[in-house]
Amino acid sequence: MNLGYIIKLSDLNMKKILLVGSSGFLGKNVFNQINKENEIYSISGKDDCDVSDIVSLKSFVSELDFDYIINCAAFVGGIAYGYKYPAEMLSVNLKIANNIYEIAKENSVKLLINPIPNCVYPGHLNTYKEENLWDGPPHESVFNYALSKRMFIALGSSYYTQYNLSSCSVIMSNMYGPHDHFEENRSHAMGALIDKIYSAKINDEKTVDIWGTGKQIREWLYVKDGANALIKCLNLPSGNYLFNIGEGKGISILDLANLIKDTVGWDGEFNFELQSRRVFLRKRLMVVLE
Repeated sequence: MNLGYIIKLSDLNMKKILLVGSSGFLGKNVFNQINKENEIYSISGKDDCDVSDIVSLKSFVSELDFDYIINCAAFVGGIAYGYKYPAEMLSVNLKIANNIYEIAKENSVKLLINPIPNCVYPGHLNTYKEENLWDGPPHESVFNYALSKRMFIALGSSYYTQYNLSSCSVIMSNMYGPHDHFEENRSHAMGALIDKIYSAKINDEKTVDIWGTGKQIREWLYVKDGANALIKCLNLPSGNYLFNIGEGKGISILDLANLIKDTVGWDGEFNFELQSRRVFLRKRLMVVLE
C-alpha cells in the first residue's frame, strides 16, 4: 500500500494530519510548511488514491491513524476548463465532498479543514461577506465548480449538527506563488497573464489577448500566506466554522497585466476580447479574521 509521504517526529504535541491533494498548488505549499512539525499522511493524487471513489479512499485510510484532515483536493481549472468540463466540475467535486466528510466521520477526526474558492459567493455581489453566501447563485462562468464547493459548506453544517463533526470552511481569494499553474487549461488570471506576456516577450509577439475590458478587479493572496492560514486553523476549538481569508483589497486585470509587462520587459499592446467570456467585474473579500 502506498502511503504517500509520511513524516514522523518525536514531539509529543505533534498533530496527526491527513493532507489530501498535496500535489496541487495549495496542497504543495501546505505540505512544505507543516512537514517539519507534525506527522503527515499525504494523498498526492490518483497514484496514491482516487478520493472521488469512496472504496479507494476508505481502503487507503484504513491503515492510517490521523486526527485532522486538510482537504486541498479538487477537480479544478481555469474558466475555459470549466466551460469544457461542466459535468465533471460538479459531479467529481460533489463525490470528493461526500467522501471526505464520510471518512472524517468514520475516523472521528478532531477537525476537517476545507479551503473554499471565493467564487462560491453570489455572482451579483462585488464585496463578499460570509453572511451573504446564500443570497443568490454563483456566477454562471464558474457555476458548477462553485456550487460543488458550496456543498462542502453545507455538509460542514449538517455533519456538525448530526454527528458533532467539527469542520472549518476557509473562503480564500485568488492565490499566486510557488507551484502555481501556467498551463492554458488550468491557469487562473494571474498565471494565464504571466504565461501569455512572457511567451509574447520571448517570441517577439506584439499583442496579447485579455478577456473582458481589463477593468475587472481581482484580489490576490500569496499562497504561502494561504497555506499558513489553513495550518493555523488546526488550533481551532471544536465547532463549525466559515470565514474569509484575504487582504481585502484588489487590483484591476489591466493594472496587473501592466505590472507583469513591465517586469518581463515586454513592449507590446493588449487586445481586449470583450465578447469571449462573461466575467466578474469585481471580486473582493471582506476580511473579519486576522
